[in-house]
Amino acid sequence: MIAIACSIFCRCKSTEPIGKITVSAKIGLDEKIYLSKILFDGNTKFIDSAIVISNKEPLIFNYPNAEEGVYELTSTFNNFKIMFISDNNDLKIKADYFTRTASLNSAATNSLLKFRELQAEHAKLKDSIYFKNLINYEDTVKSPATFTYVFNEVDFGNNFQGLKEFIARAAKRFPSYQPVKDIQLHANNFLKIMEEEYHVGDQLPSLALPDRNNKKYSTTQLKGKLYFIDFWSTFCPACLAYTEVKKQALKTFPASRFAMVSVALDPEPADWKRYVDGEKLSWPQLIDQKVWEGPAVKTLKFDSIPSNFLVSGEGKVLAKAIPKDSLLSTIRRFLKD
Repeated sequence: MIAIACSIFCRCKSTEPIGKITVSAKIGLDEKIYLSKILFDGNTKFIDSAIVISNKEPLIFNYPNAEEGVYELTSTFNNFKIMFISDNNDLKIKADYFTRTASLNSAATNSLLKFRELQAEHAKLKDSIYFKNLINYEDTVKSPATFTYVFNEVDFGNNFQGLKEFIARAAKRFPSYQPVKDIQLHANNFLKIMEEEYHVGDQLPSLALPDRNNKKYSTTQLKGKLYFIDFWSTFCPACLAYTEVKKQALKTFPASRFAMVSVALDPEPADWKRYVDGEKLSWPQLIDQKVWEGPAVKTLKFDSIPSNFLVSGEGKVLAKAIPKDSLLSTIRRFLKD
């Protein structure tokens, strides 16, 4: 008997093209195999599952396949994941969950796996060479789903123009592929932020984010005071190096004239709260869980952490990117003025 797993999407009448995946699996009987789609943001979307009733008969999954996508098969047996690209509508996968090996008739997937092997052989190459190889691969890959899947590994550093041109080339090669369109829109919005910045003398906009008690805190309430605002994260050692000098600043300068607020770019509030509580950080502590996609970056336009501004009572930038060794002297100088 052939076990058929019909996706929840194909139970309704639809004109959308349907793909078929035939999975021949060596795995324990009664184990369950799951089919999921890997989304652009790195999350996965469950498609369907099937129970293995025989190692001699394949599992067949049907799924919507209007355009190429990146999928993975997982199981209850072990942590062996099979990633593949749906570059044809009749995929055949042979999977051995005991030896953790798989083969399939997907040209795009096999091309990516071969490239991964070559990169692994050159793992000791300098980062610049490694990323150059990666960019060359992305510039020549024929599968738009592969381009999307690998995109987040590409690093242009501060070469924003290079990133913009790289994405433009991909958009030209894959003009009708929606995920690439989404990448271009997302990247252009990000680059717009990165290409702009606030300088000394500029009026700094206010920022409102949740505090330690999940109550909204806005920097508008600091009007009339000199204040220091910094951006950090629990996973940034260079940021944590500022902790002691910030504590000193709070003790050194009068609360009637000076204030501080710290904004953590942290996806996990538990880690942030643990650090804030452990270090007894008593000044306003805010969090932006969206990190580089959040209101902190979009509003104040900084492109790295640690980052900071010293702001006048009228909201103008007095200093920025202040080194920790210069923080106390910089604050003292402007308080005297």
